Amino acid sequence: FPLLPICLLELLIPEFCRCHFTGDAIMNDIRLPKNIPLFPLPGVLLLPGGILPLHIFEQRYLEMFTDALQGDSIIGMVQPSAGKPYRANTPLFTTGCTGEITQHEETGDGRMLVTLRGLCRFDIVREHEDERLYRTAEVDYLPSGNIAREAAQASKHQRLLNAASLYLPSPEEQTQLEPLLEASMSELVTVLAMHCPFSVTEKQSLLEAPNQNARADRLIELLEQSALDNWQSADQPVN
Repeated sequence: FPLLPICLLELLIPEFCRCHFTGDAIMNDIRLPKNIPLFPLPGVLLLPGGILPLHIFEQRYLEMFTDALQGDSIIGMVQPSAGKPYRANTPLFTTGCTGEITQHEETGDGRMLVTLRGLCRFDIVREHEDERLYRTAEVDYLPSGNIAREAAQASKHQRLLNAASLYLPSPEEQTQLEPLLEASMSELVTVLAMHCPFSVTEKQSLLEAPNQNARADRLIELLEQSALDNWQSADQPVN
């Protein structure tokens, strides 16, 4: 289970630092819309303060991002809840996270490269029925989940680094952690939660964690369990 390439982690950490906030549902400088477009994408997690690069090529989502860029530039990232290929009426998890389009580039072959900055978690109230190619919904906003108890920060920060070290046991893989060693707790939790290749339900549990301490505990649990599973698999004799 490799992390992102080192070069990309080095880019994401400083970008996260510039964009990071710990505020709740409505930020002082951003007014979040009640109705948002939904981008259902299994296995992809966006958290408040996180940076998510995306490659858009399906026509319905090209239309969605084009419409968003002409409006408030807000997209709702959410995972399909069914363990099967996505279809137009596939059920979605109730909780997702809004992202603001901070960068976009149209390619010469009809694709779009975009970057989202995570803003705020939401719960879907109801989906709209209209003529658009993509799904939209009315949402209620939730606390960011980035707030933590300061007293627990130092010990939990070290536990998380230790768990990540177990997750990447080889010397070559250990070098992937170097850009994260000086990261704050919020940066470390967000980058690891978003970019480690956990399952759909595991990523959803990280998104739905009520605060940063709970999210860090869940992340440590997932990292340690993955390391244990890999160790047990490697220890099995080959017939």
